[in-house]
Amino acid sequence: MRFLYFLKIFGLFWLFSLQFVSAQLKPYEIPENIEVENISKYFVYYEDASKLMSLKEIDKMEAEKWKPITRDDPNLGFKKINLWLKFQLYNNSNKAETFYLEFDYPLLDKVDIFSKNGESSWEKVINTVGDAVPFNTRPFFYRNFIFPLKLEPFETRSFLIKINSDSSLQFPAYLYSLPRLIKHIAITDILFGFFYGILLIMGIYNLVLFFAIRNNSYLYYVVYIAFYGTVQAALNGHAFQYLWPNATWWGNTVVPVGLCAGGAGAILFMISFLSTEKYLPRFNKVLWGIIALLGVFSLLGLVLPYSISVRIGTIAMLVVGIVELSTGLVVWRIGNKSAIYFILSWAFFLVGIMTVALIAAGAIPNHPFLRISHLIGAMFQVVGLSFALADRVNTIRRERALAQAEALRALEENARIIKEQNEMLEQKVAERTRQLQQKQEEILAQNEELQQQREEIMAQRDFIAKKNKELTELNTHMSQSIQYASQIQKAILPTEETIRKYVSDFFLIYLPKDIVSGDFYWFSPIEKHLFFAVVDCTGHGVPGAFMSMIGNTLLNKIINENKIFDPAQILSALNEGVITSLRQRETGNNDGMDVCLCRIDAKNEEEFELYFAGARRPLYIFKDDNIIELKGSRSHIGGSGLGMMQNPYQTYHCSLQKGDVIYLSTDGYTDSPNPDRQKFGTDKLRTLLLLYGKEPLDRQCYFLKEELLMFQKNATQRDDILVMGIKL
Repeated sequence: MRFLYFLKIFGLFWLFSLQFVSAQLKPYEIPENIEVENISKYFVYYEDASKLMSLKEIDKMEAEKWKPITRDDPNLGFKKINLWLKFQLYNNSNKAETFYLEFDYPLLDKVDIFSKNGESSWEKVINTVGDAVPFNTRPFFYRNFIFPLKLEPFETRSFLIKINSDSSLQFPAYLYSLPRLIKHIAITDILFGFFYGILLIMGIYNLVLFFAIRNNSYLYYVVYIAFYGTVQAALNGHAFQYLWPNATWWGNTVVPVGLCAGGAGAILFMISFLSTEKYLPRFNKVLWGIIALLGVFSLLGLVLPYSISVRIGTIAMLVVGIVELSTGLVVWRIGNKSAIYFILSWAFFLVGIMTVALIAAGAIPNHPFLRISHLIGAMFQVVGLSFALADRVNTIRRERALAQAEALRALEENARIIKEQNEMLEQKVAERTRQLQQKQEEILAQNEELQQQREEIMAQRDFIAKKNKELTELNTHMSQSIQYASQIQKAILPTEETIRKYVSDFFLIYLPKDIVSGDFYWFSPIEKHLFFAVVDCTGHGVPGAFMSMIGNTLLNKIINENKIFDPAQILSALNEGVITSLRQRETGNNDGMDVCLCRIDAKNEEEFELYFAGARRPLYIFKDDNIIELKGSRSHIGGSGLGMMQNPYQTYHCSLQKGDVIYLSTDGYTDSPNPDRQKFGTDKLRTLLLLYGKEPLDRQCYFLKEELLMFQKNATQRDDILVMGIKL
């Protein structure tokens, strides 16, 4: 027992000693031939949430309250604190040396550095620096913060750094010798100069193209480059260094304002370049709404605190990048092949922006390469978009060249035809002159004959006028009869108000080709069952209307009178009824119907049972963001159904939930042609039902009509059109 007690005491002492050791500040021993070294891990830090602690209080604070830095790229994200850093340097040289500490993040508002040797008092190394302090107070004319640290031979010196900033708290620290620092500054300036040079060249190049071609895409692109380049210069510290060294308020404000304004320019460029008004007319209005919202965010960036406005700007650019990339993909799939460069450009940009945003939030390591990922992405984006614009110019040039070549060929062909026609005309004129001379002699002889013919024509005119009057009266009578037949046909159809009493929502697209229709819809609520049917009779106009009357009568008899409720049995009875009514076995008549029939039973307010049978017509169901297709039998009702097995139809069962949508239709919608005689098609109908399935049914009805009209253009309607939607 004593041994176990001793082990416990020893373990507690060991843990306490480890904690004490971890809280100790380990000095960094500077090598004699140092060039550059990341010394971030030699820092310890303390977060002063009150922002009121003085230098003396920080100096006397217990070692256990200081936290160690465990990464070479420390990043605490956005915090409203005073951050205190402490570290020690040991000069392992027999001569006095000055070393240079760089914080590789230029957006900190205020940074103060203090030093002391041993138990002496703290001394301020340099005046306060930061982007909230005029730039000319810095000891080095450089975008980042550089602190000269002088150490005597074999001296160990302690340092305290106080950071007060509304931006992300990033402080990767590098210690340089003077030669290595000079080289580092020169290389960095060259690389950034290369980046800004690309932006400037592309901006000037596209501005020149705008004045030459007068295409707004180039102007919007220049606006985007100008704002984005300004933001990058501000984020990298160059704008504060060279453009507005004393405008501390504007140095912070320009970042969120430029991000939002640049995003608006990018959306404007996309609208013009991708022709979204042509390819995505409805979504184009959303894009203009985004532009207006970005304009509001730009103005808010002038008044909101930087910590809030910069987050809004960063999120806005992420959203813009996603919108640009997704819109480019959609337009490319629709048919704008020039969008491929646009897609690749924004993909590079989006990866870079997301990487920087994640670094600023502290979600990923602040690696030097990752810190410039947005610059790499921006360069690829700028070059890629320039290629996209160049490709568009080349495309327009090729199209113009082809058009000019075609026009030239047409002119040459016209010239050849005119020449041949002139030669033929000269021959015909000569021949006609001879004929006129011959016929002149015949004219006198024909005058008497013409007089006789005139009398005959007058008599024929009177006869034709009489017959025309009779035909007009007959046509008027037939039109009135057909109009009355249309009223009778509409009278037998159930009203939409009747149907809406039994379902959650409902829409109907009913477009007869002629005055009367061969398509009809049928509804009956009987014994807690709801029956819906959409029927396509053979032909259209008057013959189809007669068939629809037969079909409506038979459905009433089979379901409402004979109480046959199974959909497959109903179709079998309907098939036999049509064959019998038209005496098809004796006459060989081949008229018939295609039918989509379903029965809906409500188990409760949330659950429903669907029973479906179809004769060459399917049933579509929108359920769980998917389209389910129940295919009907290949057998026709009547006509071609003669000689087939007695019961070729099958009943399908499906369980549905409240909010699911059922679609019944004839083939008139999918078979509708455009001017090129191409059919609308079943696949496109399924895509529209999937795209608009969550919309209210009145909007679904509107969208389906609009899509059909856009497809048909000025093509003549070929068949009756009937589509019914039912929401449970």
